[in-house]
Amino acid sequence: MAILQPWKEIAEPIHRRLAQIVDAGAEQEVLWIGCGTGRSVLWWAGRYQTHVQGIDPDSEAIEAAERSSRDAGLSGLTTFQAGTPADLPHESQVFDITAANLMCLEDVDGARVIGEMGRVARPMSVVAAIVPTWLRTPDPRDARVLASAGVRPQLIMEWKGAFRDAGIVELSVEAAATDGGWIAEGWLGLMVRGWRAARWAGLRTVLSREFRVLYKLAHRRILGLSIVKGTRWPHS
Repeated sequence: MAILQPWKEIAEPIHRRLAQIVDAGAEQEVLWIGCGTGRSVLWWAGRYQTHVQGIDPDSEAIEAAERSSRDAGLSGLTTFQAGTPADLPHESQVFDITAANLMCLEDVDGARVIGEMGRVARPMSVVAAIVPTWLRTPDPRDARVLASAGVRPQLIMEWKGAFRDAGIVELSVEAAATDGGWIAEGWLGLMVRGWRAARWAGLRTVLSREFRVLYKLAHRRILGLSIVKGTRWPHS
């Protein structure tokens, strides 16, 4: 995703919009699920002086996030932990904002993650997720290729059902990028980014079948990226 969504051009505008939707502000307790190397967590903490806890199943990414936090002087506002998004190591009803980027979590049960988000969110707090969404019916072969790469999109009605099952109501949905540009354009640029990110391994990623299918579906407006936001109901 770092290759498909360069921070300044694509990822940061998405996070800026998400922060507006959830009304991010100082002194809040925020949980960010699927934080990777921590760029989104550090951006939120630095911009809003918000206390942010990041969790990701990749322990090496968490170590990188902790180093970046120290280098940025944000250790007092951020905490990182390796853990399972579908079984969060947090107490219930503790966060003012609970957010997740399910596009950055491979091979997870999205409904279980959303259920855990509902559990750790305080009553009447905001819960939001960036989710891969089918905009039209895909070719079953393409869907299988994405699933083999750990990307499991759902229809919006299915995502909304998972939120409701978790006790999250007053739902709103919008495209993560209103112009549809949630993925970087141009194969040459993607190969350059892949090389810069991980040399030959990055190039192999860009040229992989899974990557090509994801790119194709995104640009044909079959696969989209949506932000689903709701309120944790107190009586669920």
